[in-house]
Amino acid sequence: MLRSFFGLATLAVAGLLATATSQGSEIATATISDTEISPGEFQYTLTLDDTGTTTLGTFWFSWVPGDNFMPVDPTSITSPAGWQDMVTSGGPSDGFAIQWTAKMPANDLTSGKTLSGFSFDSSLTLAQLEGDSSGHPTDPVDTAFVYSGAPFSDAGYQLTARAVATPEPSTTLITAFAFGLIALGSALVRRRKKA
Repeated sequence: MLRSFFGLATLAVAGLLATATSQGSEIATATISDTEISPGEFQYTLTLDDTGTTTLGTFWFSWVPGDNFMPVDPTSITSPAGWQDMVTSGGPSDGFAIQWTAKMPANDLTSGKTLSGFSFDSSLTLAQLEGDSSGHPTDPVDTAFVYSGAPFSDAGYQLTARAVATPEPSTTLITAFAFGLIALGSALVRRRKKA
């Protein structure tokens, strides 16, 4: 009797391991960058990288199951081609999040690929997005979840968007102006040498 119990238990464990292995897993990373579009208003752009073995059909930003993290409602949300967005909230005291989903499985992000085109505007600073959420103090506001298909289609994977430095517009303009002056100066020097 004990022998048959161990035999059944071994088969059950083997079956569970085979199922878990065959399903693959979603793993992802995300980057976020900001641009100040007016005093106190920022545009955030996100890029999602599928580093797992499954497709990704849902990218739910500033959220974990049961809690939305942004304290203010995001605006001017855009989605990559083939994806759609929806703000989720349980009301002002619950916070806000953005759920991006592929419109159809053909638009899912495939393993090893990168998808950009996620963006939104907010009065939150990047430091506030990187700070701890009020509902889950161990999770930053820029925490996100991905699912291989529709929301809740599997266990999902939790990640935190990593900030990418963007050059200040004034720095970019000064650099461009400096290169322009150098080019103009070089042209004048060459012109004088020819004369």
